[in-house]
Amino acid sequence: MEKSKKQYFNEINIMRGMAVLCVVIGHSFNPTETPTILGFIKSFVYCFHMPAFFFISGFLEGEKRRSISEKKQAIVKKAKRLMVPYFFLTVVTAVLKLLFGAFARNPLNYSTLAVDVLIGRNNPNGGLWFLYALFVISIFGILFDSVSRTVLAGVMFVLYMLNTVVLKQSGYIVGFFLSYAWIYFMGGAVRKHLFEIIKNSELLMSVKGIVLIAVVSVGYMMLAFVSIYKSQSWSLATAVTVIGVFLLFVIAVQIEHYHCGEKLWMVLGDYGMDIYMIGYYVQQAIFVVCGKILGFDYLVYAWMMLFFGLIAPIFLSKYVVRKNHMLSTLILGR
Repeated sequence: MEKSKKQYFNEINIMRGMAVLCVVIGHSFNPTETPTILGFIKSFVYCFHMPAFFFISGFLEGEKRRSISEKKQAIVKKAKRLMVPYFFLTVVTAVLKLLFGAFARNPLNYSTLAVDVLIGRNNPNGGLWFLYALFVISIFGILFDSVSRTVLAGVMFVLYMLNTVVLKQSGYIVGFFLSYAWIYFMGGAVRKHLFEIIKNSELLMSVKGIVLIAVVSVGYMMLAFVSIYKSQSWSLATAVTVIGVFLLFVIAVQIEHYHCGEKLWMVLGDYGMDIYMIGYYVQQAIFVVCGKILGFDYLVYAWMMLFFGLIAPIFLSKYVVRKNHMLSTLILGR
């Protein structure tokens, strides 16, 4: 039986930190049909930030060969890590919406709630879809861990194209799998074939490389602008996603190489799950109190949602959640 040693990748933790910042940004601002700075930023981060999390998860999973008993253990571990917080926070959110339904952005649909939760559709806490989707894709990866991640990435990309053009499934268990499995397995393929090449690239790890990535990033933002406001092409949107995830990955490798702001990104990466899980409630509380009750201007409470949605979960987790075993298990799956 081939077993892989557990590795820790600073680069991936930095990438996670950048991706979770994008999540908080995305949950703070409103999208706009016509171009505005904040509206574009909101739509821009949505081009790549959730696919980046699937890429990260697939990268960390890598290629493993497991026995039947090891598969069972891995599935149980994934269920604890992902589905325990999924169901617990679903209940918490449903109770909060029951009590404060008048202020909810998306009121509960009681008639379909049980089915919705079980198939991952229209969860009361919209952000929990990621846990559900990642669990489904991870289990598939565990069951078929004898197959090359590169092969799986290719097969899943074909299924993604088929779904995008023909099947058009989205927003629940099947749609999640068809939409994101390819980029999850792409993470594993990049780890095997490209990570060391990029990390050891004299060009990318030089000043010229930094300038090159900066120029490419500007071009990428222009391409994303076209995809968001000018074109409805799925192929362009897919290209924007892939380029965005890959750029985030390369930038994270460069940050780790030069140790530029590394400590900040590492902290955000270390608390990535905490920010994702807890930040929703912080941001919703600010939206309700400052936006709906006190009537603050949108820009005021939006920036408050960004700042406190990023900072408050770190302190709440460090001094409360992570210090309590039950809370840590229920909220973080630890």
